[in-house]
Amino acid sequence: MSNTPLNGNNLPRIAIAGAVLAVVGIGLFLLLWVLMGSMGVSSLPRLIVSLCIPPAIIAAIIGVYILVTRSRQ
Repeated sequence: MSNTPLNGNNLPRIAIAGAVLAVVGIGLFLLLWVLMGSMGVSSLPRLIVSLCIPPAIIAAIIGVYILVTRSRQ
């Protein structure tokens, strides 16, 4: 069994992880958009914050995952 990133055994797991991260990103965008809208924030700041925060959270999740899995090896 090869440990290459794109072997056939890892692809379904990678696809599921990508789908979960996409759903988390969309959910965070919508949550931030609605919460900031209910607080009366204007559209431009709502858009900027809602577009910037979810990718930062996803990057943090991936970073923690990489740090945890690399420390096992």
